Amino acid sequence: MGHWRIKISLVAAIYMTILHSSVAHNEPEDFLHAHGCIRRLLDLPPLVWDPELAKVAQAWADKRKDCKLTPSDKVGENMAQGPNLNASYAVQMWVEERPDYDHAKNECLPGTQCAHYTQVTWKNTERVGCGRAQCSDGVCYVIVCNYDPPGNIVGEKPY
Repeated sequence: MGHWRIKISLVAAIYMTILHSSVAHNEPEDFLHAHGCIRRLLDLPPLVWDPELAKVAQAWADKRKDCKLTPSDKVGENMAQGPNLNASYAVQMWVEERPDYDHAKNECLPGTQCAHYTQVTWKNTERVGCGRAQCSDGVCYVIVCNYDPPGNIVGEKPY
């Protein structure tokens, strides 16, 4: 029964993020709101915007105008790309990995990816900074978010 409440709550959190995106752009509060929806659902502390992390994220996004999701080798980083991508949709894409995460085993289901989700929901992460750049195709955007302290520490559960 509790499992269903979590699923319903997750759908509600994603829905609220989508609703917010109708007026959202790509300001710090938009990234914080999108991250905050799932973190509140899991009783995790909210993140704080970090201008230095945002500066690093923006610099990497600017270098990724080819729209390739090549990581910067910085720890605690999520990337997304797509047409008209904004803060809310990028975080929503990462949160949608939740069904692929097996919390009991602390691993992704075989053949899936869930590290973006676990980074967004990493309990000890306190700060986030994000950047967005238009890709050279003129249609797509790339978004980079950096987190501190970083998550996805081997052997530890996110929450």
